[in-house]
Amino acid sequence: MSRFAGKTVMVTGAATGIGRATAEYLHAEGANVYGVGLDGEEGRAVHAGKEPGLVFRETDLTDTAAVSGAVADLEANFGRLDAVVNCAGIYATGKRLEQLSDAEWERTLAVNLTAIFKVCRASLPMLRAAGGGAVVNIASVHADATVPGVPAYAASKAGVVGLSTQMALDYAVDHIRVNAVLVGSVATRMTLDGLEEAGGAEAMGLSFDRNRIARIADPREIATAIGFLISDDASFITGSAMRVDGGLLARLL
Repeated sequence: MSRFAGKTVMVTGAATGIGRATAEYLHAEGANVYGVGLDGEEGRAVHAGKEPGLVFRETDLTDTAAVSGAVADLEANFGRLDAVVNCAGIYATGKRLEQLSDAEWERTLAVNLTAIFKVCRASLPMLRAAGGGAVVNIASVHADATVPGVPAYAASKAGVVGLSTQMALDYAVDHIRVNAVLVGSVATRMTLDGLEEAGGAEAMGLSFDRNRIARIADPREIATAIGFLISDDASFITGSAMRVDGGLLARLL
């Protein structure tokens, strides 16, 4: 497969979950992929034994200097950048707003929202130099409808949608498309841990059954949607918040 042959994509949160599935999917489709994030050992395993073109760099995405260093290293490795996919995120449950500490609030916003700002700020010049490109930011259904006890997470994901819309407006002149993806429940370590705390999938009205609405997705199902949004097939899509949630928000509870 060579759908993205000659393209270079930066994927954050590439060690696990949606980020890892996206990195592996895009590489299989011909892209050079530069993955960044924490979980260094798992991240390095992403490209272990694979042909050149799939790189991982352990990076604290809340650190401005570290992000700038990663973008500079990407340029040294591949010379160009065609798309950025921001998948890194954390999920904190079980506390109403007045129970949150400053540190918990600030950490969630730093990883889920401010890191996207820092990655995009550092990488936009390379996208512009390539003549344009695409950015996809992973948001969540929690930006539209949420559950009790996740105020920082819901706020951060709503912020991702707002930032993506603003970037789409500001960078259309540079031929850079920007979209958000509102994901539902996905079989990642972060989500499965949250489901366990909540008493399991059934307690949340979710299912692994592929014939059920509001089921739990395989991370690759999100990766293929991301692939569409960064592809030329989505040339007229920008400023959108695309639901990839298995119908979760379509269901009347």
